[in-house]
Amino acid sequence: MRIHNFITILILTPLFSAYAQNGYILEFNTKTEPIDNGSIKQTEIGMQFFKDISAATKLTNTFKYKSTTITDEIETYLLADYNTNYSNTHFNSFSNAFEFSHQFSKKTKLNLSFEPTVNFQNSISITDVTILGGAEINQTISNSSSIDLGIKRMTVFGKPQLLPTFAFNHQFNKDISLKLGFPNTALSYSSSIRDSFSLRNDFSGSVYNLNPHITSDDKTSMAIAGFSQMETTLQYERNIDTSWFVNFKGGYSTNKEFKFSDENKTAEINQTLKNGGVFSISIKYKL
Repeated sequence: MRIHNFITILILTPLFSAYAQNGYILEFNTKTEPIDNGSIKQTEIGMQFFKDISAATKLTNTFKYKSTTITDEIETYLLADYNTNYSNTHFNSFSNAFEFSHQFSKKTKLNLSFEPTVNFQNSISITDVTILGGAEINQTISNSSSIDLGIKRMTVFGKPQLLPTFAFNHQFNKDISLKLGFPNTALSYSSSIRDSFSLRNDFSGSVYNLNPHITSDDKTSMAIAGFSQMETTLQYERNIDTSWFVNFKGGYSTNKEFKFSDENKTAEINQTLKNGGVFSISIKYKL
């Protein structure tokens, strides 16, 4: 009963946020990339709401649903003689991120994030709930430069971990900016008020409970599957009109791994995947 109440709150909170928002973004995203025995296909729908609590304090609420299909049974990465019979593995994910920012002074800003997620394969249980988020300080060091330092619980390496975050931000001019850090790096250029380009490097990952569990070749019962990678992509965003945006992303992914572990996380099997291309299309509506 508790998990159903939690899911209800997770899904309905963005709907209540709509009544108190200063602006919002609706986004649809589809992405595909190859792996050893098939491909990973993702479809994501998101809603983001903005609220200015005061001149110095802002709140952002982002709700997302993501559907991930691996066009091959994931058992093939644990069982050498497993025959997929041209089947697939499907995962679902709900996340609801709250980001709170407060400008303490002209040069110092605090960013806090809290992100409950539910990632599951077939059925939902309390073990599918993961709490992510953390704190970050943005410090201005000159008229054109700032640094970000923080610590966050993330799944960028295929399992929930408390990791440091950092970035050096520099605005070369009104058209060109740089963000250099972890887990995201971006060099951005706006050729006009409607067109922007960015060269990005992003670490990303996700984790799911397996239902049913998979017994590996060494007889270990694997209950958790994680996926991680590093993406280097070129992105182009076009502002079609005042509200509609379209984004194209293409590039290459490296350091790809499936990470499998038992329920107690005492046994872990990492399966390295081949590097390959990645392509996605996003459509956004901003108001």
